[in-house]
Amino acid sequence: MPRTTVDLDTALIQQLKHLAADARQSMSQVVNRLLQGALKRELDLAQERGPFQWNVVPKGEPAPGFDPASRDYMDLLDKSL
Repeated sequence: MPRTTVDLDTALIQQLKHLAADARQSMSQVVNRLLQGALKRELDLAQERGPFQWNVVPKGEPAPGFDPASRDYMDLLDKSL
């Protein structure tokens, strides 16, 4: 199984250790089980929502001057909050 490094909150690590001890499993087994369950729920929700469509103007063409690589619109989103 591939290994990875993930930074976790200290309180979360303690909770995971307690769950692992209670279940008499390794922390890796507990983390894998929890992540698999959470990922399955997220994928099921995404499937229920259906595909996302970007048709924002007639014929599905982007607005004139729109650059999908630009992140300038993020500034506008921050100001609206």
